[in-house]
Order: sequence, then structure tokens, then C-alpha cells
Amino acid sequence: LGSSGRRKECSRLSLLWLLRRCRRSAPPPRDGPTMDPDGRPFAGQRSDVPPVRPRTPSPVRKVLDMSAAPMPARDLDVQIQNIDVIYAEDEEVFRETTIIELLKVGFLRENIHEADNGLGALEHLARLQVEGHVTMPLLVLLDVRMPGMDGRECALQIQELVKKRALRREPFTVCISSIHRQVTIDEGKGNFQVVLPKPINKHFLDEVLDLLRRWWTLGYGRQLSAWKTFDPALLDVIAADCEPVCRLAAVAAFTRAGVCSASVTEADDEDELVDALVAAQDGDPSRPLVVLLGTVAWAPRIRGFVDELKSEQCRRRREPFVVCTSVDSDRIGTTNAVENYHAFMPKTFAQADVNWVLEFCRLWWQTRGDAPANDNDDDSGSESGHSVASVMSDY
Repeated sequence: LGSSGRRKECSRLSLLWLLRRCRRSAPPPRDGPTMDPDGRPFAGQRSDVPPVRPRTPSPVRKVLDMSAAPMPARDLDVQIQNIDVIYAEDEEVFRETTIIELLKVGFLRENIHEADNGLGALEHLARLQVEGHVTMPLLVLLDVRMPGMDGRECALQIQELVKKRALRREPFTVCISSIHRQVTIDEGKGNFQVVLPKPINKHFLDEVLDLLRRWWTLGYGRQLSAWKTFDPALLDVIAADCEPVCRLAAVAAFTRAGVCSASVTEADDEDELVDALVAAQDGDPSRPLVVLLGTVAWAPRIRGFVDELKSEQCRRRREPFVVCTSVDSDRIGTTNAVENYHAFMPKTFAQADVNWVLEFCRLWWQTRGDAPANDNDDDSGSESGHSVASVMSDY
């Protein structure tokens, strides 16, 4: 090689060495969602949705495989000592303190079945369909944040089984969590009949038992989120992107997945996006609202719009499910901007990726109920001083 050729070769080798060095010294990925190693869509930090599972959890399969036995006769004279309890909590301290409170109101220790996540709770649920006190109510207490399967997904799986009429004993599901205000206000109590703060006390349990008796004997209960309809044809979509080609590609992909083209509104600047969000608030609240956002700079504006609606305690507010369709989604998913999105599409997405995002949206939609009408809890007081009556405003 000549001198110029050697210089080019040395420059190329130096560049390769520098690239390898940069990769080795790259900072570790931040905590939270990152791009799926298979290049599939992933959930953002705003969603808090259960993970999309490609297969049915084994406890659910066990229930579905059971022979359809007749429903047991209900004993309307509810005796606390005969009520079976499933309690899922991953922190042993809270689990033990809660069990002490359960014993104070009359539950028996041998009827309390413990688990450290939602899968364990489903295992107990499957077993107690044919065991225990089958003529008495079945009480399920769930924490929200648990490894493996959290309380949101467990409650959703339970209601899916109820919808399929696969359970001989339908449980009365209660949430006990340190983020009870988020579950109550932001998520509308989801698929829980009651949402309680952690730790609970005897007063809370006495009121829960009263509600349990009314639910068991009179059928009083709130409509749970899992029973809401989700159909791609019933989505309201706002496609927001300053690049017309990218906007058209996203709309075409979701239209092929079943979204009605007449339900799609396009916005090519930030003001049009806000106007579309304002107009959507007068739409049908039973239809999910989805924003396909390709321009990253507009995401904080959506977040501010939603926060403003929450501060005004708007009864008809429609919070959008925000999907990042930017070509830089791989990079955005590793930055703090992940907090502004519910789901991310990969840079070169296929139709299967759109179906994954719609599944994310379904899980998000069916774990969120309507915001309660009366949530004026006193933030200055102790969490354990709140009344269950305010938490159970839907009754």
C-alpha cells in the first residue's frame, strides 16, 4: 500500500477501536422500560399496565381445564370464621401486620392463604374452587407492586375468569397498597371492589366486611374495568406528527389493524394536537382515546393537558393512551422522556408490532375505571385515618 492507503487503513482501524471502546464504556441502561431485545414494542412509564404475556399463566389454565361443576349454594348467614382469605403481599412485615388485624376481626389463621405475588394468589384461587368453605364468600386481598405478577394483572385475570364463567366461587377483590390514591384517583379503582391504604386497621376491615356482606347477599358492587369493551374499531385516534409521510404510515398501519379511518384525527402542529384533545373530551367516554405521537417535543404538552384535567377533577376527562411512533423511539426509550408515553413502536415497525401496541392499550384500558366522584381526602392527615366510605363512593 502507498502512504495514503496506509493512512486510510490506520484511520479506519482507529475508528473501529474507538467505536468498540465507546461501546464498552457506555453507561448501563437506566432503570425502567427499554427496547425489547427482539425489537418489539414496549411499555412506557406512564402506562403501569401489566406486561403483555404471550401465553396464559398456568393457574388460569388450571381453572379453565376444570370440569364445569355446579355453583355451590350460597349461605346468606355470613360467618367471619368461615370466610376463606387469599392475601398476596411481597413484603413480609406488612403481611404479618395485616394478618394480625384480620385475626382481630374474627378471621381464622387456617383460612388465610398467603402468597408473595399474583401468580401465587391465582394458585390459591384455583385450589379453593373445590376446597375450603365453598358456601361462604371468598375474599382476595392484593398489593399492587409485586414481582412476577402484580396486583393489577392478578385482578384483571380474575375478572377475565369471571367473564368466562369459569369460577365456581367469584372472589371479592380488595386492594391494599401504599399507592392507594393513585389506584383510586388516576386508575378509577381498576378491578378492585375496595381500595385501602397500607397499613390497614380494624376499622377498615369492619367496613369492608359490611360491604362484603352486601355484595354477597344483595349483589351490590361496582362495575369493574375488565368488563369494559375493547375493540380496535371503537378507538378514537389522534395522529400527531409534523412529518406527513410518517403520520400517514402510522395511520395506515393502525387502520389495517381494525381502527376505523373515520375515527382518526390528524394534527400537523402542536396547537392542532391540543385542539384535538380538547374536542375529544366531549366524545364518548366508553371509547379509548389513543394518540400516535411522532414529534417528541409535543409530548410534555400532552402531559400538561392531562394533569390540568386531573387538577380540575373533570368527571368526563378522557386520558389518552400515548404511543411513540417517532423514528427515534429506540433512543427515546432509554431517556427520561419515557415518562411521557404509554407505549413505544420500534423504528421499523411491522403489523405484528401494531397488534402488540393494541394489546398494551387493551390492558391499560381494562385496568382503569372511571374516576370516583368524591375523592376529597385530606392529604394533610394520616393515610390510615381515611374512611372507607370515601373510598367506596360507588356503592
